[in-house]
Amino acid sequence: MPPDPPPLGLRERKKRATREALADAALRVAAEHGLAGVTVEAVTATAGVSVRTFFNYFPTLEDALVRPDPGAHERTLAAIREAPAGLGALGVLRDAIGRQLAHIEKDHERWQLQTSVFGRDPALMSRFLAARCAEEADLVEAVAARDGHPPTALLPRLAVHAAVAAVRSAVETWTADRSAVFQDLYREAFDHLAAGLAR
Repeated sequence: MPPDPPPLGLRERKKRATREALADAALRVAAEHGLAGVTVEAVTATAGVSVRTFFNYFPTLEDALVRPDPGAHERTLAAIREAPAGLGALGVLRDAIGRQLAHIEKDHERWQLQTSVFGRDPALMSRFLAARCAEEADLVEAVAARDGHPPTALLPRLAVHAAVAAVRSAVETWTADRSAVFQDLYREAFDHLAAGLAR
């Protein structure tokens, strides 16, 4: 597994905090007023920044709501490439994706809001899933290359789609139950897959 990235400098931390504040504000406004009631002006007023600042971070409102994090995706791909040789595809994906979700517990409210907002707007959910599909293609390629398979092989594709389903199931269960612990659900989901979904 690759080492942790070096800590961010003050400027990068401030930029990340502003980006997160804008994305959080967009979610809160959408949850309260519906997607049709979200404007850049409302989001920036909630976050306490200018409209110009918003467009420094996101090209559209939908991008703020979908909240892409390309850095996390690149770190996941790196973890797949550097995983131990004896670990199977499902275990590699479990560890690589799980590392990016290690601190998810502190964002329970945000994930609940995101699930609620996406569930009420099919177009936004479609955009979110389309972005994830592009990332899944990269995951398939990385798993295939690591295990010496062609990128069109069945096994890496099946492993990635199964892993993504496990992550989504754990997230949906966790956001629906405030008392649940995400990491427990995450491990349980992958254990079920490894056991062939046996009862």
